[in-house]
Order: sequence, then structure tokens, then C-alpha cells
Amino acid sequence: MNKNILLFFVSILSFSLYGQVGDICAGERLVDPIFSEVQITESVQFGVGESALFQEYPLLMDVYEPVGDDLDQRPVVVMAHGGSFIAGDRKNQVMVETCTALAKRGYVAASIEYTLWPIVLGFPDSTDLIDIITRSIGDMKTAVRFFNEDGLNDNVYKVNPGLISVGGYSAGAIIACNLGMLDAEDTLSEFVQNSVDNRGGFENLGSRLDYSDEVISIINFSGSIYNLDFIDENSAPIYSSHGNVDATVPYNFGLTGGIMTSHGSGNIQVRYDSLGLESELYTIEGGGHTDIFTEAQFQDDIDAMFTGLYAWNKDQVCSIVTSSKDLVATTAEIYPNPTNKELNVIIPAEIGASYTIELYNQIGQLMYTSQSFNDPRAQINVSGMTNGMYLAKINFDEEYQTISKRIVVAK
Repeated sequence: MNKNILLFFVSILSFSLYGQVGDICAGERLVDPIFSEVQITESVQFGVGESALFQEYPLLMDVYEPVGDDLDQRPVVVMAHGGSFIAGDRKNQVMVETCTALAKRGYVAASIEYTLWPIVLGFPDSTDLIDIITRSIGDMKTAVRFFNEDGLNDNVYKVNPGLISVGGYSAGAIIACNLGMLDAEDTLSEFVQNSVDNRGGFENLGSRLDYSDEVISIINFSGSIYNLDFIDENSAPIYSSHGNVDATVPYNFGLTGGIMTSHGSGNIQVRYDSLGLESELYTIEGGGHTDIFTEAQFQDDIDAMFTGLYAWNKDQVCSIVTSSKDLVATTAEIYPNPTNKELNVIIPAEIGASYTIELYNQIGQLMYTSQSFNDPRAQINVSGMTNGMYLAKINFDEEYQTISKRIVVAK
């Protein structure tokens, strides 16, 4: 997880709505069901998938939002159903209940569909399964980028693209674990690498590639990861729950769906602990794969697990939102805006701190970095920038918060 990218997305939306971003963490929001009603927008197309038969089809999701919420910069959780990569859809009961519960706590939650293996081809072998998982990782990446794109543009769903989590149950959790842990620097086995290369490379999985697929956390219900070496310092924080007698997806290590071996939540937790990474595991003693969500004997465990999840994920959200609050807030004047050639910056003379100026485009790419200034007045030349909207960030060397302002270059 690249925290600098996440902080950028928080700041690009919070510079004029900082109170709203701060309100995300106020009171019992994100923990208790402070909203009684949820609006569900069904069959939202977030991308185009490609089946194992190389046929394109619409990728659909249902979006859950709290009714009566006036915040514009809400965190997002993208969830994916189970079904062994051969069945299931966005109406899965675990997904419906989880997304509803998240929306009542102030999240925007989405239950997505993803590429499945067509059973008309028979049951998949391990190579087939890896290929389907690779495609479905791209599908989830596309969903993350969908909300990223929306938050940076029309913001129909009132989201902050720096505050997106991914999760799922069973197969959906496997997708989320891979998305949050696997990156282009990881060493892959030959047949996994071939699958990724056939999709254009890890960074090109899915679509909407102009937007980030960075996430702040993983929510893992009975999922696994193919190789523990995928977990490194770049892996996103993870909250896992898993029955310790799961015979479908192993709690520690074993055959997954009877097809290939993988490491379940127990081994994932051990690996995270060994690296000092943020993680939490709720083990459901005596729980299998599906009975933990269907049998009354596990209801107390499920309730306790969700209570822990809400508090834990709020910590992940708020660690991003509040990361600069210990610094002193200040102001700056930037003009003219729009500009066609030069940009003037004035900071309060009493600050006396050196600073630099950065310009980012709308998808978070750093386009310009200035020299270090010591004078309260500075000027930068933007004549070489293309027309468009940018985020200007004034970064101080000492105790002051970064100042972020949106500017327009128009020639």
C-alpha cells in the first residue's frame, strides 16, 4: 500500500471540505449503525469483463449508501461474493447483509460481480483457476478505480478515493487478499506469471487504468493467498475471520476447493506478525466454511467478529484522515487562478519555514516539484503544463501542515 498516494487522495478532496473529512471519524460513525435506512442502487456497470471464453460482458455491482448522510467524502468498501469461482453473484446473502451493515455505519459499500469459470468447460484445474483469479483481481481493481474516478470527478456516490477498502467471502476474499498483497515487485511462479502476462502485466489488470487501485485495508472472510511471499511491507492492513476446521479454504495451509494449495487466514496472520504489519484475526473455533454464517451456534462469534471489524477498519480510515493533524495549520494565497503562465504563492511572513511546491494532475501523478523557498513570496512557471485542473501542494520542512489548493491552467 502506497500511503503517499492515499494521503494525496484524501488531501485532493479535503482541501475545501476538511471539516467533512474530519467528521468521518467523529463519534460512533463507522462503528455503530447511526443510519436506519440504506439506499441500494442496483446493477451499476463499473466495467467490462472478459470471460474464459474470451467474450466481453458487463461487470455489475449494487451500491449501498446511508440515507440521510450529508458527508461528501465517505470511505468505500468493495466486497466480492463466494462461490468457488464457478458460481455466485452480487445478491449473495453474506454480501447483502455486510454491505447493508457497512452503509448504516456511514460507508459506501459495493457488492460486485467478477469473472467466473464457465462450468460448461468442466471443472477447472489449477492453471484454469489461477487464470480466473487473475481475471477477477482485474475486475476488483476496476471497481476500485471506478470509485476513484467518481470521487475525483462527478462524485456521484460522495466518496473519498483515498479511503477505499476491499473484501469478500471465500473466493471473493481470495481476490481481495491478492489485490491488497500482490504487487509488480513480487516473484511469481511460472504459470502465475504467464497468467498475469497474458492479461498485459500486473499493473494492467482490469480497466480504467488512468486511476489508482490503491486500498487502505483488506476484509478477509475465510480467504487465502497462494504464496505467503506475496505479503511484504507494501501489503495493505488486513482483518481476517476464519473457521479453524474449514475444509474448503484451509485455515492454515492445504488444498483450496480440492484444486490447489493455498495459505489461509491463520498463516496470513503469522506472516503479517513476523513482518510487524497491521493485522487482526478472529478465529471461529469449530467453524467450517459456510456454517459460520448459517448456523445459530456461531451467531455470537459472527456478532463479535463484526464488532471488532468495525472498530478495526475505522482505525485504518482514521489513521489516513488524521495523519497530519498533529501539525500546525496555516494558510496561503495562490494567484492568479486560472493562470496561463506564472503562479504566485504568498504564505504568512511569520512562519519563517522553508517550503516546496508540488503540482499533481487529477489522477494523482506528480507533474512538478519546485526548488526550496525561504521567502514568504514565491513564483513558479507553469507555461509548460497542459491545460487542466491541478492540485497545488505547499510542503513545509518543519511543523506546519501541507496546504492544498486546486488551481486551473488555461492558456
